[in-house]
Amino acid sequence: MKSKDFGLAALLAANNIKLLDYETDNLNQMWFDFEDTEASQELVAGFHRATATCNVQAYLGAQKMLKALIYENRRNVYEHKLGKLDYNSAR
Repeated sequence: MKSKDFGLAALLAANNIKLLDYETDNLNQMWFDFEDTEASQELVAGFHRATATCNVQAYLGAQKMLKALIYENRRNVYEHKLGKLDYNSAR
């Protein structure tokens, strides 16, 4: 199940739903692909009904993990567009 909703992705990750893949589309939006299970479907439904709950610390940890993936992906895309940038010679 794919989603570009950061809050939903954090909820799924906080509830230990397996993140299968992530990618950036041509609009530079990050899409997260989670395992499609009964548990993940229940969380998605709860998210849209505003009834889903989770541990706050797990949610914050999931947000940090997803942000790290986003920043790493954007850095890799940026470096790919510029070619491998040698930071020592750029000074």
